[in-house]
Amino acid sequence: MSLLLLLSCNAVPEPEPTCRVTRVIDGDTVDMACGGSAPFRARLIGFDTPETYEPRCRAEADLGRQATVRLRAMVAAARATQADLRGTDRYGRRLVRLGLDGRDVGRGLIAEGLAVPYTGGRRIDWCDRLG
Repeated sequence: MSLLLLLSCNAVPEPEPTCRVTRVIDGDTVDMACGGSAPFRARLIGFDTPETYEPRCRAEADLGRQATVRLRAMVAAARATQADLRGTDRYGRRLVRLGLDGRDVGRGLIAEGLAVPYTGGRRIDWCDRLG
């Protein structure tokens, strides 16, 4: 019995599955694959970028494209991906906090002026913000 207890105390937890971004959809949405699971669409959390699918003004469309291009470059240059998998959003996308080479993607995009902090609820009006 003591051997069993000793073995259970020294058990190594299962590592998180290795994830990778397979496609960047826009500045805050990607397709991912983790371990042997089926690929899925992920809404990156902690930040919001302008819309590219149905932007409300030209300035939003332009900044949304810039955010998408920048995220693609970040993903392409990364050697390691860290994915903190959360629940799902109302569209069925997995909610994921994404890190690349140990750096939070959202913080990087925010620092570059391509995103704003976002924790849920009503999104900002990018057209008003960009004037």
